[in-house]
Amino acid sequence: MLIISGMHPIALFLAAIAVSVLVFSAERLLLGLLYGRALVKWSFFRESVEKTRRRGAPLIAKYGLLGLVLFVAIPIPGTGIYAGAMLSWLMGLKWPASLLAIIPGTAISNGIITLSVLGIMHGTHISG
Repeated sequence: MLIISGMHPIALFLAAIAVSVLVFSAERLLLGLLYGRALVKWSFFRESVEKTRRRGAPLIAKYGLLGLVLFVAIPIPGTGIYAGAMLSWLMGLKWPASLLAIIPGTAISNGIITLSVLGIMHGTHISG
């Protein structure tokens, strides 16, 4: 079965994980370079940072890196790779350890989404 883009679902799943690693790395780098100098001046960004901290800090405090995995793995608005990268930076987690938590978290999230899409596609194919 091919997904809309013509890619095999497993190839698409692996590509999504690779892109997530790149996004995580770029965001962590940019937060470190720009937050104190420029980004903190925008109220929207400050509010986003505080919202991410309120949502994710208890998970990190209670479960450590497993909390980051869980935070990234839940595919709902306000979690995921962008918020996970920001949360790991806010909590002062080291980049390599954070990356090792981001990869399984994004794999779980991408797996949930991929299986959901395949189920919907299969369901519409059968009924249509």
